[in-house]
Amino acid sequence: MATITKISLVTPPYHSGVVESAGTWLNLGFVYIAGSLRQCGYEVDYYDAMAHWHTWDDIKARLRSFKPQVVATTAYTASIVDALDLLRLAKEINPQTITVLGNVHATFCYDELLSDPECPIDFIVRGEGEQTLPRLLDCLNAGGDAAQIPGLAFRRDKEIAVTEAASFIADLDTLTPAWDLVEWPIYSYHPKPGSTLAIVSSSRGCRMNCSFCSQQLFWQRTWRGRNPECFVAELELLRDRFGVDVVMLADEIPTLDRRRWEKILDLLIQRKVGVKLLMETRVDDILRDE
Repeated sequence: MATITKISLVTPPYHSGVVESAGTWLNLGFVYIAGSLRQCGYEVDYYDAMAHWHTWDDIKARLRSFKPQVVATTAYTASIVDALDLLRLAKEINPQTITVLGNVHATFCYDELLSDPECPIDFIVRGEGEQTLPRLLDCLNAGGDAAQIPGLAFRRDKEIAVTEAASFIADLDTLTPAWDLVEWPIYSYHPKPGSTLAIVSSSRGCRMNCSFCSQQLFWQRTWRGRNPECFVAELELLRDRFGVDVVMLADEIPTLDRRRWEKILDLLIQRKVGVKLLMETRVDDILRDE
């Protein structure tokens, strides 16, 4: 096997219409994973085919131009068909391409996906990918055994191999998102014409037990919050370097730790950050003006 040096992180060209009517949203998970891969010495193309509204011909041209040894994509349940088609396309371009799938659908439905004899997936990353994917690629380059890498599922000798669950990343502020790889002009919040929109994360996980929500399973009802100073500094960087003036929090519940959240709000006011926040949280965390 040739040495792996180049990885394409590609969003599937799936469109729902509802969310896209409000704006064009970047894939924050891939921005984080791209940063982790670069720290390990890999060359990365973060390609948001979904946000570009690119056709299959467009995607084929970009993959042929970059010539990656690994193509990784992401899927929630609604986008899984397009994600599989994307990995099939990567194999058609170069049958030696290693294909990887991650995110919620792959984490929970790996057995169903890998049981399909026509499955185009070589490896499934279960859970967070910032540590698991670089470890997998380092292992393959070293000729090691992928079964020793936590957080994977893959086929081996007509069987499905599932490794132990990977630990959650303890300190989210150690991650280095590759903001410079984002093609910023395509991301905008439509209710604010001319805006530049980022998606950011101040925390991961949720400790609640809502019956309708899969996040309690994905995060195993854990929660980790970033340092307020680090988070607000990131907003300032996005504003000053990339012209971001609207940010959407990807957090499931950013307000879980009230003291931490109030510190973030205080810093936003003190530093006059001036970036508009879009977010979701629990209704019982909202304080009405008196």
